[in-house]
Amino acid sequence: MSIPKKLFFFLSSLLLLSNTAWTQQTIPVEQTVEIALANNPELRISRSEVDISKSALRQAKSPLYPQVSGKLVVPFVGRESGFYVDQMIWDFGKTKAKVKAREYSLKSATYSLTGSKISLVRDVHIAYYKALSRQNRLTEATTNIERRRWLLEKTKDLFAVGKKSTQQLSQARIDLQQSKLELTARENSYDLAMLHLRHLMNDSSLEQFEISEDLSHEKVNETKEDLVSSALSQNPEIKSLKAQRGGIKASLGETRGKFLPSVFGRAAYRFEGEGAETPAFIAGVGIKIPIFEGFSRFARMEQSDAELTRNEAQTELVRNRIILSVGELYLELRHLEKKIEMLRESESISEKNLRLAEERYSSRTASKIELARAQALYEKALADYKNSIYDYKITRLKLLSLCGKQLP
Repeated sequence: MSIPKKLFFFLSSLLLLSNTAWTQQTIPVEQTVEIALANNPELRISRSEVDISKSALRQAKSPLYPQVSGKLVVPFVGRESGFYVDQMIWDFGKTKAKVKAREYSLKSATYSLTGSKISLVRDVHIAYYKALSRQNRLTEATTNIERRRWLLEKTKDLFAVGKKSTQQLSQARIDLQQSKLELTARENSYDLAMLHLRHLMNDSSLEQFEISEDLSHEKVNETKEDLVSSALSQNPEIKSLKAQRGGIKASLGETRGKFLPSVFGRAAYRFEGEGAETPAFIAGVGIKIPIFEGFSRFARMEQSDAELTRNEAQTELVRNRIILSVGELYLELRHLEKKIEMLRESESISEKNLRLAEERYSSRTASKIELARAQALYEKALADYKNSIYDYKITRLKLLSLCGKQLP
């Protein structure tokens, strides 16, 4: 091959590698969370609920301010045209109760937004760690199938010289086919995990990207009792239900107040017109007395009572579920801590055995088959150890999110 051709193939290889590196960017878990927080539609819905509650609160406060209106009738007759100002003076707490109900509604929406953020951050972390776990298994399956191919070729050579039986050759072929099936299953599992992660990120510009391994993990040192107490007091769902209960009680007070009269003031300046006899400026105080509204007030009170009963039952259900979930996750964490220590020891022993097999193979006291088996045991032990750490991180995230704690 001439020098120009060598240079051409070298530059082409560099260009291919640079394009691959550009398209297959590596995104750490923190960046996937940022992307999801910026694009997730459920989070936008929760933010909109907060904005809607703020608007409803402003509307509830509007009777506290003067109500200004105008009226124009042409031709002017009897001072029908003019400007009018109404001001509610006292309604025996009806407006105050309505404002209080809207304030509780805003609190509930805010707690729901906080819960949505915590859940999204948790779900993205879990999806990321599951993808890493599937990636470890895929790597193990990929190297295993290459090992099985080599073992089959070696078995064929030994079979040709009469050192392996027909049954051993058939078994080597079966082992290779099983490895291929396992590789296909692992590829599908990894693709599904990445699909779920991209779905949570909701960014159409990200077609393919790499994920970076993260084996660091913090232990949960709190007792189960402390975690349960924290969950019952800080869980956003519990807080939202409590705020809803306060809003229902305030709405019930507002409905009861509808049986009482309202005192208001009115001032008006009316234009002079043909046939006008009343004064141009008038002012006075009035009272509005509710008499009968077709039993609607009684129906609203019954509805509020039913909503209050439902809220209490929902709160009890959520409390019981949280207590059970915290207990289960706490026990799972303790189990995983022991599992990580045992798998770390197994990984260390497998690595030592691999190093020993490599030394023996170098000194020709061990066959390549023995070396391949040692490599397989080490790769499986390493994947098991890494995945146990990801299982711990996932369980910890579930527990912290139940306790209403901000996740990294």
